[in-house]
Amino acid sequence: MNTPGRRALYDNLDRDERLALAVNAAVHASRQDDWRGNAFKIRRVRNAIRAALVSTGAQAGRHGEAKTGAVREAPATYAAQPPESLEERVERILALVKNQDEY
Repeated sequence: MNTPGRRALYDNLDRDERLALAVNAAVHASRQDDWRGNAFKIRRVRNAIRAALVSTGAQAGRHGEAKTGAVREAPATYAAQPPESLEERVERILALVKNQDEY
């Protein structure tokens, strides 16, 4: 992970290098000039992120199923949070990408 954007994706995608690289490639391939200020261009990037998550089989978010399918235990002092839906995860990653200068 040799760029700040890739590192941010890696850190926020359960440290899954394959998934971070897939999302990074999808964003780079789908983004257009001045995409942050255009709803249609944002939708294109959002759809690319969703496709990358689905194609890598990484629909389950944090606090839910891990890559192996096992449910992680929440620390005893914290209440368990429901798993992140695909759409919630897409929106979270889109917000992260919007805040990275390399995209």
